[in-house]
Amino acid sequence: MNSIQFFANKDCSKKDNSTNVGDEPAVKDLFELQTWLVDIGNGQKEWCGKLHNVSTGEKHFFKGWPGLIANLQEILTPFAQLEVMRTLLPIEEVMY
Repeated sequence: MNSIQFFANKDCSKKDNSTNVGDEPAVKDLFELQTWLVDIGNGQKEWCGKLHNVSTGEKHFFKGWPGLIANLQEILTPFAQLEVMRTLLPIEEVMY
């Protein structure tokens, strides 16, 4: 299982949007993203994951890279999406 945590707020501007846990702004929510590989039978595997808003308790589950992207687009500014995707690049390389 892979896991990262980041702070984000969909309404934040680029200059105050961060994915660094050390840059903890009070107005942003803490998110945890977990991904794992599931054996779906017949020798096939599929990436699944959970995007958890630790601040509110809200959880979103997804399958595959498109599901992750859709969930990130719902909660993050474009800049924050880019920063999270840069962090996840090694995961994406094994997802496909």
